Amino acid sequence: MTPTEPRPTTNNRIRRWATQWPQWTGSVAVTVLSSYAIFAALWYFGGPYAFALPGNPENNFDQHWLAGLNPDTVQSATLLGGAVVITALLMMRLGLGGPLRPVLIAVGASSAAFLALVLSGPMSLDTIPVLNLLNLKRLDWVTVHIVVLTYVGLALGAATLAYARSSRQACIHCGRGSRPGWSRRRWSRIGTAAALAAALAPLGYAVSRICWALGIPLGTTKEHLELLNSNNPGNGTVYLELTLASLALCGGLLCFGLARPWSETWPRWVIGLAGKPVPHWLPIGSAVACGVGLTGYGAALSPALLTAVSGETVYYAGTDSALTWVSYLPVVSLTVWGPLVLLAAAAFHYRTRGRCSRCGRGAHPVGQKAVLSERPRAAALAARPAFPQTNGRQREPQSSSSEQFRIPATSRAIARRP
Repeated sequence: MTPTEPRPTTNNRIRRWATQWPQWTGSVAVTVLSSYAIFAALWYFGGPYAFALPGNPENNFDQHWLAGLNPDTVQSATLLGGAVVITALLMMRLGLGGPLRPVLIAVGASSAAFLALVLSGPMSLDTIPVLNLLNLKRLDWVTVHIVVLTYVGLALGAATLAYARSSRQACIHCGRGSRPGWSRRRWSRIGTAAALAAALAPLGYAVSRICWALGIPLGTTKEHLELLNSNNPGNGTVYLELTLASLALCGGLLCFGLARPWSETWPRWVIGLAGKPVPHWLPIGSAVACGVGLTGYGAALSPALLTAVSGETVYYAGTDSALTWVSYLPVVSLTVWGPLVLLAAAAFHYRTRGRCSRCGRGAHPVGQKAVLSERPRAAALAARPAFPQTNGRQREPQSSSSEQFRIPATSRAIARRP
């Protein structure tokens, strides 16, 4: 750093680190997955087992779907699956895919989906930062364990995406290549439809919770409401159900914001930020974190939906009352909400992204000021041909600046006429 250059600030360091995600996401995934594979090997020698069986007195994982599996099965799957994923990641990093490129991408994408969307199960809501802050009093190693593996799955997915882009000769940062992608208008239509659907999806869950708060057994039985009231004395049930309904409705409103201008510019009622542009990562990061948590929770509820679709009669716990289609309304809402949020976030990204600062491809959205650093701008100018191409022929350079505004011969003749 020369004395005339300004010292980089903390925000610049964070921004620079975030833009280098194709490099560090793969390293993070390899490091963490290797650690879990080593722990799985240590389990064979008497080490602690995180996914304990329900009969184990030291079990603190009884609500997770892995708790009922045989530890030997989980150990073997962890060792074998970890070895396969780590090998695939190393081959991606070294560029050794070749004809195995589709296999490596399939292994990386499926493993990332399993870690980020399936493994967490009913504890997936703990991976959402805002909801996790509400559970600090009961934060334990199990919750940390799930959160770490979920975000490692996201890192694995990012590393797989970077490899898929680089292996098809596209920009590793933005994904643009020689083939034109979908237009901004198409992504705008997709984003609007997805955001509207994501805003309406939680209504089924919210309406059920509001009815329960009012004492109306919508989709349930009176015995179940009495059980809730006994577990929450006083007005605890009312406050709890109204809080859950409010969170769902507010989440739906924020999802609809992905298709509105105030997701790009702070509205007037935000004191101190009114009129300023919203950081591009803020709505996308929030939507992805919430979408991953909701999708994982919906995946945990999918067996109940499959049972209902198969026609099998399911009864309320401890009663002879059969579940109706209204009983599955909250389940359907939570199952479809997560994928819709992720689709709306993806559409928002492709609709609002500007020119890539690495490859120079793309254009800025209408009304957005193009801001390029000197290095990408110099690289773009250097990559531009010296003379424009016209029908496959190189245009000759003009000898002087005066020739650029040469007066036609007819005009000169008229000018010399007395």
